Amino acid sequence: MSDKRNHDPLLSAAECADRLGLTVRALRVYEDRGLIAPRRTEKNWRLYGGAEIARLTEILALKRLGLSLTRITILLAGAAPDLGQTLTIQQSALVDLRDRVEHSLSLIGAALQKISSGQAVSINELITLAKETKMTDLSPDTVAWRRYSAARQI
Repeated sequence: MSDKRNHDPLLSAAECADRLGLTVRALRVYEDRGLIAPRRTEKNWRLYGGAEIARLTEILALKRLGLSLTRITILLAGAAPDLGQTLTIQQSALVDLRDRVEHSLSLIGAALQKISSGQAVSINELITLAKETKMTDLSPDTVAWRRYSAARQI
C-alpha cells in the first residue's frame, strides 16, 4: 500500500508485523497502550509508515534491552521517538554484554585448562569465577531502565 500524499511506503498491519517479526496482536497492544498511532484508511484499516516503524524500532530495542512493556510505556509517554539515541544505548549495552561474556569465557577457559592438565583450581580462583561469571546482579529491566533514563535526561 502507498499513501498518495507522499512517496513513503505504507504497510498494512499484517505486512508491518510480518516484516518486523511481530504479531498483529502485538501491534494492537502497542496501539492500545498509546505507544503507536498508525494512520487509518477510509475503511479504518491500520497503516504503518516511517514514523510508526521508527517508533516500533525504538520499542523493540527497549524490549531487547530488557525493559518491560510497562516501563517502555512510562518512558515513551508523550515522547517523540529518538531512534538514534535508542540504538546508541542498545549498542552500548550489547558491547558491555559482549565484553562481560568474553571475560567470563576466558575465566572459564582458564579453569577448564587447569582441570584438564590435572591441576586444582584454587579457592580464590573459584571465588573469582563465581563472582565474575554471574549473569546479572540486577534484573535486565532495572539496568536498562537506569541506562535509558539517564540517556534521555541528557
